[in-house]
Amino acid sequence: MARRILVVQLARLGDFIQSTPLLLALRRAEPEANLVLAAGEAAVLEAARLSPLVDETAPPEPAPAGKFAAVFNLNSALPAARLAERVPAARRYGPSAEGGRLRFTPAQNFLLGLMAESRRLARFNLADVWLSILPGAGPEPLTWPAAARPGFTSGGLKIGLHLGARHRLRRWPVEFFARLALALEKLTGPFTPVLTGSAGERALGARFERLTAGALPAGLNLLGATNLEELGAAVAGLDLLITADTGVMHLAAAVRTPILALFFGPAYGPETGPYGPGHLIYQTEASCAPCREDAGCRRRQCLALPDPELAARLAAARLT
Repeated sequence: MARRILVVQLARLGDFIQSTPLLLALRRAEPEANLVLAAGEAAVLEAARLSPLVDETAPPEPAPAGKFAAVFNLNSALPAARLAERVPAARRYGPSAEGGRLRFTPAQNFLLGLMAESRRLARFNLADVWLSILPGAGPEPLTWPAAARPGFTSGGLKIGLHLGARHRLRRWPVEFFARLALALEKLTGPFTPVLTGSAGERALGARFERLTAGALPAGLNLLGATNLEELGAAVAGLDLLITADTGVMHLAAAVRTPILALFFGPAYGPETGPYGPGHLIYQTEASCAPCREDAGCRRRQCLALPDPELAARLAAARLT
């Protein structure tokens, strides 16, 4: 019987994609093993089913049945640690829940201590943090099955604009996206704007189109029009994606699409920036940043820190 390995990933789509270097390292280390992913978010489960690195998916409750050769917990939250502890396993990696409290390895304690002092001190991308959990693992890239399936066949410059974000402190105002696009068109000449996002973000797309009507060529509005597999193929066909810190940003990095990533508020480039070569991170700085999403900030002045005209120049530089 094949050895079973459980990976606990109870976070979001972007976190799952950032964990694919570890999944790839596990697959290479034990090609015959049966890799099971425990996840609760629908987008993560869909992504895992598309991935050739995952053999099975399981909800976090009840705990996955059976015995495992190893359990890798990728979340520093008590529910995930408790789940990892409940599963019978010969070896455990990542945060544990001993005595009802979170316990970390010495390396993780060092990293978390840096982050507790100042997140600016902990310049470790989460993809590397999770990859380091596997002893002896070397560097591995992000992976996504749509990497070789570009979604566009016609010519012309295609620039993706991901207007939304899950949390309000990561959502750059649509007015700034419009200013960026108009400034970029003056630098690069006409391009096709490709709007990506969920059905719940269609209002953002409609506002962008009103703000740029008559000034930009007709674009492609994919808001709410794709499933995850189709979105991956569409993003793979872009010449550039401009986005805040989102799951779609990590999806673009996994399919090797160049990215201009806008980081502000709780988003911090060294931690969750696009993983891999060739991307640009526009990291703004404020005295209170990087903050936490649950900090209760009402001012949100950090959303106005990325300058649309400077972002347009950065995008044009990356395109050339």
